[in-house]
Amino acid sequence: MHQLRGRVGRGEYQSYCILKYEGNSETIRKRMKVMCETNDGFVISEKDLELRGSGDFFGTMQHGLPEFKIANLFEDMAILKKVQVVAQEIMAHDAELKLPENELLQRVVNQKLEKLGTGTL
Repeated sequence: MHQLRGRVGRGEYQSYCILKYEGNSETIRKRMKVMCETNDGFVISEKDLELRGSGDFFGTMQHGLPEFKIANLFEDMAILKKVQVVAQEIMAHDAELKLPENELLQRVVNQKLEKLGTGTL
């Protein structure tokens, strides 16, 4: 939905978008309602992610990539942001996980890497 929004009304002339759909599911009605109520790409994108679910984020269904198994990107965004801050901090100061405070994390990461057959850190 948000990709469509970015392609309508980009020039200097008045633009129109006619949406046609088949079916009568609740999801279809919600999508159409969002598209009619706002032209804010962020709002549309957020609602699109909510309706699609995280398993199709970045079009993963079309590309055959697996669904996310550890988090729902829409429901878990707050905790994912916190984890991202921690991960960035660790990577900035101890990317190889050599410091004593990261010893347990290094063991867990190495166990997972070995299980995947990709060696260790």
